[in-house]
Amino acid sequence: MIAFLPLSKEKRNASQGRAPFRLVASLPRQEQFSSRVTHQVSHRGWELETRYATLSNKLTKRIGTGAYQVGDYLPSEKQLAWEFGVSRPTVRRALEYVEALGMISRRRGDGTKVLASKPFTDYRYTTRPVDDLLYGRGAERIVTGLDEVVCDAALAARLETTPGTRWVHIAQHRNDRETGKMLVWGDVYIDHQFSGITSQISDYSGFICDLIEEEYGIAVSEIQQEIRPIIIPSAICCAMTLAEGALGLEMTRRYLNNQKRAVEVSVNIFPDERSVYSITMSRTQERAIDR
Repeated sequence: MIAFLPLSKEKRNASQGRAPFRLVASLPRQEQFSSRVTHQVSHRGWELETRYATLSNKLTKRIGTGAYQVGDYLPSEKQLAWEFGVSRPTVRRALEYVEALGMISRRRGDGTKVLASKPFTDYRYTTRPVDDLLYGRGAERIVTGLDEVVCDAALAARLETTPGTRWVHIAQHRNDRETGKMLVWGDVYIDHQFSGITSQISDYSGFICDLIEEEYGIAVSEIQQEIRPIIIPSAICCAMTLAEGALGLEMTRRYLNNQKRAVEVSVNIFPDERSVYSITMSRTQERAIDR
C-alpha cells in the first residue's frame, strides 16, 4: 500500500519549495528495501536526463551565439564535466544530442568539432556504406598492384583532375578473414606527392586518407561520394568467383583537402549478393518534440 501524506508545517518550511507531500510505503521489511532502491535508481535516471538536456541546451546556445564558432573544437569531455559540474556520462549524452542536430562532429583522436551554428531542421541522414562496415567485420586488404600513371583525358575526367597529372594507382581488394571470400574490388588513386606512403599501405588496415594525414599532415575536409548500379566486368566477375553478368554497386569517392583538391580517389565495386548499402532517416529531436 502506498499513500501520499501532507508534510508538517515545519517540514514544509524546511522543504524550500519541494512538493508538500511525502511518500509512505507500507510493505514487508525486505520489500521496503527493494522499493527504496528502485525509486532511487529511477530518480537518478531522471536527474541524469535533466542534466544532459540542460547541458545540451547550454552547448547549442554557445554555438549559436558564436562562443564556439564553426571550425572550433569544443573542450574535452573532462573539461566540460569540470566546468558544468556534471559527470562524464552526462557530458557524453549531451554531446550525442548536439551531434544528432548536425552541429558538431565527434571523432576519436580528433576531438569534437563545430560544424554548424544552427541545427538541421527536418531529417538527418545516417549512412552505413558497405566499405565502412568492412573495417568492423575483419576484412583484410590485399594489394595486388602499385604503379604510377599519367592521366589521359578519360582518367582525368574520372578523377576530376587535369590531363597529364601524375597519380599513384593501387589495385586492391578486401577479403573476409574467416571465409577468404572477396568482398570488394577496388582501384585507389592518390596524388603523386604522397607516393611515400605506398610501402605502408599493405599493412595499414584503415583508410588511406588517414595514412596521408598521419604522414603529411594533409587532412581531408570533404568526401564526395557517387554510387551507381553496374554490370560487373567479366574479368572482375572471374576474380571474385561471380556469375558472368553479375550486378553490383560502383562507389566512387573523392577525398578533398580544405582547398577542394583531391588527395585520393577510390573506385570500389561491391557485388549485390555480398553487400548492402543502407540509409537511415531520423527526425531530429528538435522537430520530434514539436510534433
